[in-house]
Amino acid sequence: MQAELTQSRPRIGLTGSFGRGNYGDELYVRNYQHWLAPWADLFLLTGLPKPSYFSELGEASVNLMDSVVLGGGDLLCPYRPKIDRDFINPIFLRRPLHVAGIGVERNRSDIDPMVLQRWTDFLTHPSIRSITTRDPGSKSWIEEHVRPSVSVDAHPDMICALPLPPAKRPEGPPIVGLVTRHIKHPKEYILVAEVAQRLSNQGWRVRHIIGGVGSHGSKDLDNSRHLKVPKKETFHSENLDAISLALGECSLVLSMKLHTTLVAVMYGVPTVCVNPVVKAKAFMDAAGCSNLVVAPNNRRLIELVDAGVPPPPPDRVDALRNDASAAMRALAQRLWDDFRNATPAHQSLPTQPKLPR
Repeated sequence: MQAELTQSRPRIGLTGSFGRGNYGDELYVRNYQHWLAPWADLFLLTGLPKPSYFSELGEASVNLMDSVVLGGGDLLCPYRPKIDRDFINPIFLRRPLHVAGIGVERNRSDIDPMVLQRWTDFLTHPSIRSITTRDPGSKSWIEEHVRPSVSVDAHPDMICALPLPPAKRPEGPPIVGLVTRHIKHPKEYILVAEVAQRLSNQGWRVRHIIGGVGSHGSKDLDNSRHLKVPKKETFHSENLDAISLALGECSLVLSMKLHTTLVAVMYGVPTVCVNPVVKAKAFMDAAGCSNLVVAPNNRRLIELVDAGVPPPPPDRVDALRNDASAAMRALAQRLWDDFRNATPAHQSLPTQPKLPR
C-alpha cells in the first residue's frame, strides 16, 4: 500500500509589484526570502494568465498554496482607475490572504468611487486574514474608507527588516551618491547637478546610482544622461546587493526614490530625500530626518548640504529595524498558523521553525 504523502513545509505565494525591475519592489522579495524561506517554500504568483480561458491554470497555482501574501509597496492608489491584477486578482482569495506592509498613495486627496469599491470588495473578503501598512497614514486611510473586518496595523517599511550587505566607505575622497527618477523635464535635475558640481569642486567623487534592474534600470540609465555633472561616475548593476553597497559606501546621498533613501538611511549614511511625496516624508519623519526632505528645485538643498547633512539618529534607525523585524515575525506566525490549522490531523506537524533574528 502506498504511503500517504505529507507536507512538512508551508507553501506561500507572493504577489505585488515584483519582477518588474524597481529596486525597492525587488527588495521586498529578498526580505520575504530572508524571513520565510528558511522554513517555507515560496512561489511568485505575479503574472498569472489574464485570459479567462486560462483561469483554471491560475486557480491551480493558487490552490497549491497554504497562504498568499500581497505587498508591500504603494499598491492602493485611490485616484488611479487602472488597478494591477497582481494586486487584487480575485483568484488570490481562494486561499488565506495576508496584506503586508502596503501603502496608500496619498499625494492627492481625490478618490475614484469605482477604485474604492473594488478595493473595498477585495479587502473585506472573508479570505483576508490580516492587513498591515507601512505608515500610520495608510492605516488611517484604510480604516476610514475601506473599514475592513480585520484590524489594520502599521509598522515601518518591511525593507527596514532586511539585513544589508556590510558596506565600508572606500579610502580616498568622500562619495556623494545621486539617485534620480524619471522626470517630466530635465530642469528638475538642474539644482541637484549644481550641488554635485559644488561638491566635486571640493574634491568629492560624484556617483550617479541607478536604482533599478532589468528594463526598469535601463530606462533609468537612459534618463540619467539628463543629469549633467562633469566627471560623474554612473553606477548601473543587475545585482541588488551591489546597488545597496553602492549606497552604503557613500558619505552623502541625495535621492529621488524612496527605497534608495531608505537603504541609505538604514546604513547610517547622511541622506537628503529630494522628492517630497507623502510616503517619503512619512519615512524620513520616522527616521528622525523630517528636515531633510526637499523639492528638487528648492534652493534650500544647497543650504542643507553646505551646513553638513547629519547622519540619521542611530536610535531611530534601530527602532525602525526592530519594529519592522517584529512585524515580519508576526506575519511569519500568522502564516505558520494558517499551515498548522489546515494540516490534516493524520499528518505529523513539524516543529515550529525558529525565525531569523
